[in-house]
Amino acid sequence: MKSKVIIRFFVRLAAFSVVLIAADRLAGFALKKIYFNQHVGQFSQTTYAIDSACQDLMIFGSSRAVRHYSPTIISKGTGISCYDSGRDGLMIPYSAAIEEVSLARHLPKFIILDITPRELGIDKSKYEKLDILLPYCEEHPQFLKYIKEVSEFETEKLFSKTYPYNSSAFILANNSLFSKSIEKDDNGYLPLHGFMTKPEMDDYIKRMNNRAKKIRKKIEIPETKAVNYFKRFLSDAAKYKIKTMVIISPTILNNSFYLDNQTIERDLIGKITSEYPNVTLLDFSTDPRFNYHPEKFNDVFHLNKRGSEEFSAIVAQHIKANL
Repeated sequence: MKSKVIIRFFVRLAAFSVVLIAADRLAGFALKKIYFNQHVGQFSQTTYAIDSACQDLMIFGSSRAVRHYSPTIISKGTGISCYDSGRDGLMIPYSAAIEEVSLARHLPKFIILDITPRELGIDKSKYEKLDILLPYCEEHPQFLKYIKEVSEFETEKLFSKTYPYNSSAFILANNSLFSKSIEKDDNGYLPLHGFMTKPEMDDYIKRMNNRAKKIRKKIEIPETKAVNYFKRFLSDAAKYKIKTMVIISPTILNNSFYLDNQTIERDLIGKITSEYPNVTLLDFSTDPRFNYHPEKFNDVFHLNKRGSEEFSAIVAQHIKANL
């Protein structure tokens, strides 16, 4: 009698597991269809950068890449096509991942990497956010080594077909229901339309100076893993002999990296880039055309449309001189 109860338990458990797996597969199939049919928003931009972009110039980086580089202006100034594959909130590990997969499909003539010294510092968030690559792991197994940065068992979790879309369900629903209200990008570029005022800038200067007094005694420590991702990005471009510009785009203050205790990381970017003959470093963080011009910034980190268009025209001149 006892053995029949045990057998019945395991039969029911097996049946429940089959139903659960089938439901997961069905929901995962639906979410995948919705995800890869996005035509606006950053999911569609990432999909395009990974699977379709074939422009002569590719831009990589974080939110400052997305907001600071207008491919239309750069193409007009250089005569070559351009796509901006930057993504908000992501840093150098993401740039290295997207570069690796996109170069396996298409070799551009020129690469721009927008980077900030902060990306080489200690910050767990730059690894946690790599989970946005989960939807692409099935087609691009090269991403598996990157998502292992998220957690030790991330690849095992991919047995579930709904898991890759867990964190994107709300955005997918919003993009599908309100697609007409989402701003369409210009080849990956999404300018910001606000502007700072002088009182806001002055308040930021005051806060940064106060913060600097508190953190000045801390020892700057670049993160070895982040530094290695930066080197991987440059090495992949060098392997294919692609001309590359590493750019630190404009900041509202001309001493922001000193105030933020990031001078070691800034100097490290200069040292590492000097080791690659195909790489040119351009640092606009002390450029007086942008420093202390709040009318050209949307916030303390990002240029607005006016500032980014002026900056894009300047970048185009540098690219044209290096083609």
